[in-house]
Amino acid sequence: MASRRGPVQRSPTFFVGAEKQKKDLDAFQRREQQLAEVYYKNKPLCFNACTYQRTHPVKANAGHRDADATLVSPMAVGVADGVSQIEEYGIDSSELPTELLRQCEELAFDQLLPRKSHAPYHGPIPLVREAFCNTECMGSTTLVLALLDNSTRIHGKLHPMIAVISIGDCELVILRRLQGRSGPLELVFHTEMQRVDGHCQTPLQLARVDERIDAQFHDSITVEVIERGSAVHCISAYEGDIVIVGSDGVFDNLYLDEVAAIANTVLPPSSTQ
Repeated sequence: MASRRGPVQRSPTFFVGAEKQKKDLDAFQRREQQLAEVYYKNKPLCFNACTYQRTHPVKANAGHRDADATLVSPMAVGVADGVSQIEEYGIDSSELPTELLRQCEELAFDQLLPRKSHAPYHGPIPLVREAFCNTECMGSTTLVLALLDNSTRIHGKLHPMIAVISIGDCELVILRRLQGRSGPLELVFHTEMQRVDGHCQTPLQLARVDERIDAQFHDSITVEVIERGSAVHCISAYEGDIVIVGSDGVFDNLYLDEVAAIANTVLPPSSTQ
């Protein structure tokens, strides 16, 4: 059994240049589908979510902005963690994460809201790509985004699915009461961090920068990161599932079993409707 880790001393995330990111895209690419073998009659589902943000005291004392941005909406939840090193070049590290998630929210609303005349949904990669192309702010950020799709059909039957796309070291976990309503919440899915050469200060990231930071960088590099470097997963969704999304500030300090234990403390079986 691994020993309990101590508190991680936070330090700024470093910007990763174009050539380094391109080199590692193949290593990060992953496509997985996790489909339930037993299907239940499902009504359309939506997220009922809330957010909490707090700047790490070490970063706050150093004068760094809170560069995290969060998204909660009926059809999408997500976290974008801005790269704080960008501030050294006079760029507000919170602007791109905030604008990116706002664009993701608008597209998810148009494409995924049930009973709404909407634009076609083609999956998480096209949605994030379009969202990034609709942004204008400078900066760099990691991202994890969960999209709830009620239109998926499995063996001809409608079955809600959660599509997860992650770029960098934000993470997502899904907990479910596998033993029925009176059972505990158990881990059924979690994403993995994508860090260049394994370094905690150099996650894969989605960026728009100019010659002050990287003269070789172009928006096409980020589009390639989205299309080839993002990790994409598709998971069956059921009423009562708990989806927890957080930045590396959460998951560098908590093991997955600790996350599940906290959820079970806050949401005991008796509170399940």
